[in-house]
This record gives sequence, structure tokens and C-alpha cells, in this order.
Amino acid sequence: MRIPWRRVILAAVILVPVVAVGTILWLSTRDLSRYQARLTEQIRKVTGREIAARVPLSVKLGREPALVAEGVTLSNAPWASRPELARVRRLTMYLDPFSLFLGEARVGRVMLEGADITIERNEAGDTNLEMLPPPDGSGPHAGENRSLRLRTNPAFPWIGAIEVRDSTLTISEGAGKPALVLNVARGSFKSTAANQPLQIDASIGAPQGTPLELTGTMGSFDGWMRGLPGNIDLQGSFGGGKIAIKGSVGSKGTALQMTSEGPDFAVFGPYLRLPLPSGGPYTLTAKIGTQRNGLKVEVPSLKVGASELSGEALFRADRSGTPVATVNIDASRIDLAGLRAAPAPAPAAGTPPPQRRFLPTSQLQASWLGREAISVTARVGELTGLSGKITNGSVSLSSSEKRFAFRGAASVGSGSVGFDLVFDPTGRVGQTTLTATASKVPMGDLGALLGLDLGLKDAVGDLDLRLRGAGRSAGGALNSASGVIEFSAGKGTWPADGLAGWPAESMRLLNAGDGGAGFNCLAGRFDVSGGVANLRRLVFDTPRATWVGGGYVSLRNEGWEVIAVPEARDGPGAQLAAPLRIKGGTGRPAAGALEPGLSKLLVGGGPVPSLTAALNQAARQPNANACALMAPRVEGLRPGLRAQLPTPSGDRDRTNRRAQGQSPAPRRHAE
Repeated sequence: MRIPWRRVILAAVILVPVVAVGTILWLSTRDLSRYQARLTEQIRKVTGREIAARVPLSVKLGREPALVAEGVTLSNAPWASRPELARVRRLTMYLDPFSLFLGEARVGRVMLEGADITIERNEAGDTNLEMLPPPDGSGPHAGENRSLRLRTNPAFPWIGAIEVRDSTLTISEGAGKPALVLNVARGSFKSTAANQPLQIDASIGAPQGTPLELTGTMGSFDGWMRGLPGNIDLQGSFGGGKIAIKGSVGSKGTALQMTSEGPDFAVFGPYLRLPLPSGGPYTLTAKIGTQRNGLKVEVPSLKVGASELSGEALFRADRSGTPVATVNIDASRIDLAGLRAAPAPAPAAGTPPPQRRFLPTSQLQASWLGREAISVTARVGELTGLSGKITNGSVSLSSSEKRFAFRGAASVGSGSVGFDLVFDPTGRVGQTTLTATASKVPMGDLGALLGLDLGLKDAVGDLDLRLRGAGRSAGGALNSASGVIEFSAGKGTWPADGLAGWPAESMRLLNAGDGGAGFNCLAGRFDVSGGVANLRRLVFDTPRATWVGGGYVSLRNEGWEVIAVPEARDGPGAQLAAPLRIKGGTGRPAAGALEPGLSKLLVGGGPVPSLTAALNQAARQPNANACALMAPRVEGLRPGLRAQLPTPSGDRDRTNRRAQGQSPAPRRHAE
């Protein structure tokens, strides 16, 4: 019998679309609640988790028929930080056209839009991705006529293609560790089976960071669910450059290598949670591997512009379970001229601009002390980009349960600088000790290294700082600090913005212009007590006058007040040489006023010693700072100066009570 193939093909061409359209129309008119209930039950049997939808399942008709659910949630592990592992704004399950021809509704592709997924790990090392069927039992079931057959675990049909849009993935490694947040603008994940390589094509980025455009293979679905992804081979673009990640994460450990190059190294800042400076072009080679019970990160080579460095970091846990981090950095050269500081975050609309401050803006806390043992060692062979070259620099940081120490030293130009910061947690609030010395160091470079604006340019000076304070934060330690700060500087310039608020007569005596005011030398001493730095003696010499004075700087509220008394060298300058008082602080503009009557209160009976004569005599000594030699003699030259020095309001009230013979008011201690 001859088969009429033409008629069969013609009938199939007509019948198949009719069946497909009929199936779609049939689904659109059916109540999908039963299908949704079956789907929910199947997921519960496979994963042991509950899935729910805010909007009931519906059919989307079009070129690609699909089932749509909105407000979908998947329950989390009982110990997790939130009740849902995943929250999905919109879930679209595209139906397989071939299965529709056969009269079935089978899902061929899934799209997640607006998904919020949180992956976390508890103290025991369990992850919330571990999903097991509920303990319904696996023995014989006579009622199902399978009394001699073991019950097999249910399996959900494999879906080979999953697409993600506008979603967020949060990975948390436990309490005390910052979570990693990744924004997935788009992503395509494909695999023929759960145990086969997972092909990805995605755009992934950290919040406010440059996204990574990655393609390649990234383990398998089963591997990720078990915490052992497998082989990883990804390539793509990153910040106008290239990046490649290769290696494996398996039962024998982790071995990954990353290579990257691009125009700006700052693109890694949001991923490392560090304010990395901008600079480039850069080339980077990094390795990540497990060693016994630790994780080792190596950077064999990092070049950013003219800067070159290498380093390694080892993270492990000691026998008591305390995390231990050891970091070593070796920089052969760092060129600050090729690096630009990370831009400050833009203030929110309606907020006032940040005020210029002269104390640390970040209040360092010591509450974390003892939770981790940290050891950091950094060496810098050469640092360029400042007015003087810095060589043989070293910085070390060590933190343990009983001690925190931060030390550094370097050669700066023809001088040297060093500091030692130690925190002892003994007692209720602990004790912080800071010592720092600088000898023949450019003051502008010293301020740049400390991150402070000292208001001096082109001046080379010395510094001797010894402070001690109680508190478990930088603010607490400064509020109770006591010690001594001595400073001196040679010829330099005050910037114009540092002279804001000075009276016009004093500005003319300083010969101040748009570029600031020059000085020949500068020296002084702060006696710090109870968080107040009292400037007991101040001497600075300018081309037209010699000045002495003093005042205070409050470390509590960052307010300050200074008096300065000039002695002119010429007749025209004598008409301008009147004492002045100037005050200001953070958030308060500087304001100054002349006080001519103050001159009579600073001298005793008899002839008045000349300030300029004393300075000229001190300047005769070779290789010496004339202001530094004259500073200890200020009280002899102006005996009444100490009594006229300004003090903070609280100290002034106590001084007045003592002068009147009154006992101070009782102090109330906080419980």
C-alpha cells in the first residue's frame, strides 16, 4: 500500500498549529490553581521548601506562550536571618512549543525579574542552599501496590535555561563579616543537565561599581548547591579593560587565578570595599588557594602607572577558633603623582556641605579588639610625588586579644619620621598611647602622609608628640588626652585660606597677598590636659614683625582661640602692630579683632625687652631655628602673657571660682 506522504505532511502542517493554538486557548480558559498547587507540592517534595505567589498563576499569550507569577517567595532555612531565601517580583515560565504540540505544558525557559536572593552560612558551616526532601519516609508503601519497592525521592524536571533581570544577590559568610552584594543587571544561565557545565553570559556588579561583563563556564548547578562548583573559566570586560578568571573549586580545595588589565585601578574599590585611588593603566595578577585550614591570596604582580607592588594574605583560624589574618605587602615603588584619591561620596540633596576639620573625621572604634588576630607588614622602597622623596618606609600593625600596636617609620628627604600607636585594653575603657617624631621633614609632606591640612607650605620642621588618653574610640581618647606637642618650622608660607578672619591691619603687617603670607620661622608648645591643648608659648617671625602669643585648641568640640602680639621692625609697621584675638572652629568661621589695650597687660615694670632683638640674638647660632630657641624665653620677655591666654569656657569658670575662693561644683559621674 502506497502512503500518501504529501497529504500526511499537509495535514501535519495544518494540524500542528491548530493543536498548539488549541492548547494555549485551553490553558487560558482553565483554572490554573490546581496546576499551581501541584507545582508547589512538587517543589516542596524536592527541596523541602515552601513556594508561594502573591498573584495567582496566569497565562501570557504571544509568540512565546508562558505562565506568569508575581510576588513569588521561596522559604529559607530555619536558622537563616530572614524567612525567605528568594523574593521574586515576577516569574515567567516559557512553555516548550514542542510539548504544546503534544498537548502538554512543559517549561522550557524561566525568567526571573527583580529577584532578591540571599545566600548565607551559619556558624556550623551549613549554607541555606542545602535543600533536602521532607522526611516523609522511604520504606514500602502497600497502599500504592509497591510493597516490595523502595520509594524514590521525587525529582523536579530540569530546566535548561534560566534568565535573570534587575536582580540582587547577597552572600553572607556569618556574623561579624560584611556581606557581599552583587547586582545582576542581566544574566543567562544554560546547561543540558544539573551535573553538566553551566554556561553563563551575565553583567554583574557591586553597588555603585563598574559591572563585569562575563561569559564562559562556571561549574555546575549541582556543584553550586553542594558548595563545590567545579571548574571555572570566565572571560570578559571590566571598566574598559579585560579580565579572566580560571581555576576550580572542588573537594581538594580552591585554586583560582585572575588576570586583569585596564585604564583605571579604582574599579576594584567597590568590590574590595576599600577607597582605592584612581590611576592607570594597570595590570594585575592574583591567585586564590586553600592551604590546610586557611585561605591564601597572592598578588605576584600589580602595576598601576609607575607604581609596582606585590603581596600576599593568609586567612585561617587558630585552635580556639579565632580568625587570624596575616598580610605582607612589598612595594618597590609608589608614585603618588600618578594616583588620585577616591572621590568623596556626593552629599544627599538638602544636606549642608561637610565642614573642614583638623581632627580625624572617622571615629576609630576598638570594640572589635580580640575578635580577630591581625598582622600587617608593609614595606615601601621608594615613594615619589611629594616635594621630597620618601625611602625605606615601613608600616606594621598587630592586633590580638590583649594588645593593638600600629607603628611606622620612613626617611623623608634629608630627614626622618616615625610614629608608634599602642592601645592597651586593660581596664574598663583601655588606654591609648601615641608618640610621633619628625626631624627636618617638609611640613606639607607630613600633612599629606597624615591626611591632614597643616596650613603650611614650603616649610621644613621638627615635631615631637606624646599623648595618652583613655577610651575605646578615637573620640574618647582625644577627649581625655594628656601630653605634650612641640613643633618648629623654618621658612615657609601660610596659605591665603589659613588667614581667613584676620583684621586688615594685621594682614598688611604680614604682607599677605593672594598667595598667602611668608614667615621666617615658627615654633610653639602645646600642653595637653583633659582633651584641651593649651598653646603656652608661640613664636613666629615675619619679614616686618616678630610675633608671640598663645591660646588653646579643644579636642572635644574642635574650637580654638589664639592671641598674637606683634613687634614691628619699622616705623610704618609700628602703627599696624596691635595685638589681636582670633577664634574659630569646625563649623564656625574664623573671626579676629584688634585689642590695643592688651599690650600694657603683657609687660612688667621697667624697660620692655625687645622681641626682635631677642630673635636676632638667637639667629646668630649656626644651624638652629631662631623661633625654637626663643620660645622658652617668651614668659621672661612678656611676663603677663600667661595670665591673658584664652581658655575654654569650662576651664575659665573653674579658674574664676578658685580666684574667688569658691569650691568647685561637684562633678557627676555617669554610671
